[in-house]
Amino acid sequence: MFDLKKQERFIILILVFALLLGLSILYYKKSHSRSGIILGKFSARYEEELAKRKVNINSAGSSELAALKGIGPAMALRIVGYRDSNGPFASIEEIEKVKGIGPALFGKIKDDITVD
Repeated sequence: MFDLKKQERFIILILVFALLLGLSILYYKKSHSRSGIILGKFSARYEEELAKRKVNINSAGSSELAALKGIGPAMALRIVGYRDSNGPFASIEEIEKVKGIGPALFGKIKDDITVD
């Protein structure tokens, strides 16, 4: 085998095995991707579906709340803190009691939130 030492042949064998294993994993991922998600990216249809869905302000976590228009991570934590201190929101309008959420911001998010 090209006058290679035993150790060199062993290293080449390991490298070939690693290459074949990597190619097998890549092939498996491509052939078994879930519908709607391709290589970790959301399809346009899935993103549209997410946009249509309303966020329940009584059960959403801070990351879901932060995804709303005009609500960042700090405001999302305030909403969760208010909810933890005062109990669930009775109506979507009650979110205006959270410091920093006034009529303008409420107008931006009212169509995207629910308490159901």
